[in-house]
Amino acid sequence: MTKIDNFNQQQFEDKIAFEVEDKNLPSISYSLVSRDGMLATGTMQRKGLNHQFTDKTRFRIASQTKMFTSICLMQLVEQGLIDLDVDVSNYLPDFRPKNPFSGENAGPLGDEVTLRKLMSHTAGMVREPKSGHYLDDSNPPLEKTVNELASSVLKNDPSAGIFSYSNAGMAVVGSVVERVSGQTYADYLSENILKPLGMSDSSISSNPTILANLAPAYMWTVDSDVPAPVFDLGGFPAGNIYSTLSDMSRYMICLLRGGFTPEGHRIVSPSSLEQMWTVVGHRPQGYPGLSDYGLGFGVSQLDAWRSVGHGGAVYGFASQISLLPLAGLAIEIISTMDMTNNIVNHLADSGLRMALAAMNMGSPPMPRRTYQKVSTEHFQTLPGHYKNQENNEIVEIIERNGKLFLLGDGMPLQIKPKTGNQFGVDGRLYGEGSDYEFLDLDFSLSGKMIWKNQSWDKTQVIDETPVDPELEPHLGTYGPDINITTLSFQNGNLTCLIEYFYSHICTPLGNNRFKMNGSLYPDEILELGANDENGQPGIRVGPMFLARRS
Repeated sequence: MTKIDNFNQQQFEDKIAFEVEDKNLPSISYSLVSRDGMLATGTMQRKGLNHQFTDKTRFRIASQTKMFTSICLMQLVEQGLIDLDVDVSNYLPDFRPKNPFSGENAGPLGDEVTLRKLMSHTAGMVREPKSGHYLDDSNPPLEKTVNELASSVLKNDPSAGIFSYSNAGMAVVGSVVERVSGQTYADYLSENILKPLGMSDSSISSNPTILANLAPAYMWTVDSDVPAPVFDLGGFPAGNIYSTLSDMSRYMICLLRGGFTPEGHRIVSPSSLEQMWTVVGHRPQGYPGLSDYGLGFGVSQLDAWRSVGHGGAVYGFASQISLLPLAGLAIEIISTMDMTNNIVNHLADSGLRMALAAMNMGSPPMPRRTYQKVSTEHFQTLPGHYKNQENNEIVEIIERNGKLFLLGDGMPLQIKPKTGNQFGVDGRLYGEGSDYEFLDLDFSLSGKMIWKNQSWDKTQVIDETPVDPELEPHLGTYGPDINITTLSFQNGNLTCLIEYFYSHICTPLGNNRFKMNGSLYPDEILELGANDENGQPGIRVGPMFLARRS
């Protein structure tokens, strides 16, 4: 095993174990590698749990799949079979999404939907397809998913280079791989990436062996944790790979070696990797969890080192892979609790910083902030509703299971005292090292809260804004049990809460159509009073139909 003499594996595992216990997580697993081999690997499991983690334990790496799909495509580019900058209809003749921005000349990049734009999330595609979307457990074939996208409506101008994350777009990339190679995506991935890398325990879809060895994973609310559902995603080139830490270590080592395996087999060329690691799409301000974006890879910096990689979030699993190509270091972190990406991101950075420091190539991570226990007085005085003096927005603080949560921005934000009445956000969603802006709260004045640099007064009035009578029949819940979407009327706005914790304010466009404003589904069109092909009532988010719940 490759070693870094001064790397303190126990200290790193203590950091992981602290987060596992502090946030009450089932487990966090990790693998740290250099370009020469494994440096450290392990799993920290919550006290009282005794699942047996082995080299054969499978995890869902979710959107990290996008890196693999992009490498598949770049292999075909290297063979001269694909041009990244021509219209996708050159490869999928029926793929001609409607472009309502055509001729506006908003940007210099042309009206075409190209593979470069699709891989960098700048093609203007909707986030999710009609069939095979993240809330769809029916696992339709890729052909059906892409055929339905062929006549979809772009939500952003493809000439303007606007970054907007799209699982639908990556499904199209996978379909091009199929059409050009003449193989199914699964076969091409297996024969050209997984097998050459020795990733024998990885697959794009589940099977009995994978399911028997899948790490137990959980979803959560402020009230309870429940086992996560397990089903294959329909748009599988965007996020459906199952893998092991050992297999992902082989993948990371190959990338650190410029696309070559230790045995000298080339998976992808160094020049292709350089293209993929060059920023094309710039992350909008406030977009959660992502850096700038190249071709299938996020691109950022860690202490002046270029960092490339990808996060993953799928039912019950949160993961981060981060590579420092020039330093020859990479790390994979996987949590078995949904929506804990902030925690794995922070731990990935900490592990890399510790390795850099051990090599005299950087500084170690800063000591973690310590929080005090919530006092009995805090539990008695802080819960309740708070009204913003400037815009009349109302949020709530609640107590659940011995913790305090601020229900703000559509999310349950756990809050903890730093000193006295100075609090910080530190929980499963956001905390230390996160890019969420509003981590500090002040309760020094009785009956007041300072948050977002604004004053909030404790109030008995929840919301006096009358509900728009035209909207009232549409308020309620939509979608499947595995992922419920809620429409509500808050502070004078129609609000859509989707994928558990993401709140979107919806502005009217007319004819029961609204533009969604938020971090996960920005610029999507919400349609009220929609019906599916069978006449079932519901709503649409982009092309995604969500049935009304009884």
